[in-house]
Amino acid sequence: MRHTIRTSLVAASALLAALVPPAAGGATALAAPLAASEQVPGTVVQRGGTLSVPSGEEGPATSYFGAALPAGTTGTVKARLVLSDLFWPPEGSDEHIPSELYYTRWSCSVNGGAFVDCPYGRAGLVLPETAAAPFVTYAVRVDAGSYAANDRSLHGSFDVTDAAGGRIATGTAGFAFVPGTPEAEFRTVLHARDRAGVLWQYEGTGRPSAPFKPRQRVGGGWGGYTALTRLGPATADGKGDLVARDQDGVLWYYRNSGTLSAPFWPRVRIGGGWNAYTALIGTPDGLFARDRDGVLWNHPRAAGAPAPASAPFAPRVRIGGGWNAYTALTSIAGLGANILARDTDGVLWAYRPSYSSDPAVPLRPRVRVGGGWNVYTALAGTGDLGFHTDRDLLARDRDGRLWAYEGDYAGVPAATRTAAGWGWNIYDTLL
Repeated sequence: MRHTIRTSLVAASALLAALVPPAAGGATALAAPLAASEQVPGTVVQRGGTLSVPSGEEGPATSYFGAALPAGTTGTVKARLVLSDLFWPPEGSDEHIPSELYYTRWSCSVNGGAFVDCPYGRAGLVLPETAAAPFVTYAVRVDAGSYAANDRSLHGSFDVTDAAGGRIATGTAGFAFVPGTPEAEFRTVLHARDRAGVLWQYEGTGRPSAPFKPRQRVGGGWGGYTALTRLGPATADGKGDLVARDQDGVLWYYRNSGTLSAPFWPRVRIGGGWNAYTALIGTPDGLFARDRDGVLWNHPRAAGAPAPASAPFAPRVRIGGGWNAYTALTSIAGLGANILARDTDGVLWAYRPSYSSDPAVPLRPRVRVGGGWNVYTALAGTGDLGFHTDRDLLARDRDGRLWAYEGDYAGVPAATRTAAGWGWNIYDTLL
């Protein structure tokens, strides 16, 4: 009998090696094939140990478990992955689902079969049933989204039970969620116009230490505009609108295409007379405009169904005067009207959104951020430069160095900055 079991286990080890290709590196890289002949009956071994799972667009990572069943096991066997440090909702319930389940797809396979979704309940993930054999190979595939989990490890057990429900094999299991590359919809894009009038875009990476990929050319002819501003965040999935004012005071609308390689549809004329303003600040809710007397006006988004590009704004509403005290104004990409304003003394002020239904009161009273901001020649609010660090701010100094400030939920920048690059004096506009 011992010879028969050993022969079967050796054959199973060959099957496992065939089912699981050698690792080639990356997030799904695994250790050497498990030798079934070396595994004690009644045990389950996770090949390679704890699996590293990137949360982001990298795609699924797969872990393989080898279960050596006791001699004489017959009938159908079931397997369950129990992660003891994870709260499990009742089976079939969608209440209080942890992010490791809600934003993650867990699928399972047995003996090289097709992957199917693994249902879960309080006892863990349930794998497909299979006929008993001396050695069974299970695969667990984990595809984690950006909001699944970060820097958290889940540990527990992998249990196999017989037809009567008795546990016949068990072993440890582990999954370590690590930050990956956020999906395109969560990564910001910075636009920059050079002095030849060419518009460039920098796709965000989701890594604060190196926030941008190499630049990509959007197109030429943008030098004819005296003002450019975004209407909400630009993202790596090609989303984000902007408006541009030409030298004749005509405002043009560039609607996003949803394709990063060609991010805008052809421009649409909004109307003339916009040379009355010395600053334009776009937000997801509309467009702020400061006139020559220092009065700030609100051009809210047109109500109702998506407005045509030729008429995106409702009639303007007066917010108030005194805005000529500021030498730089920028919006922070995100929800609502988040404005940062630098005064002549170099003090930066934050205007958070009021969320009022009155378009004349879109902002709360200003809050002082801090002094010393006159060292910068350009300020540009962005979306998330890191991994879920909320809205951020970029600032270019006189030497052309670019600095990143992590923002809070309303875009108010932190006191500390991080170097984001150099050579940015080739651009006359950052947005």
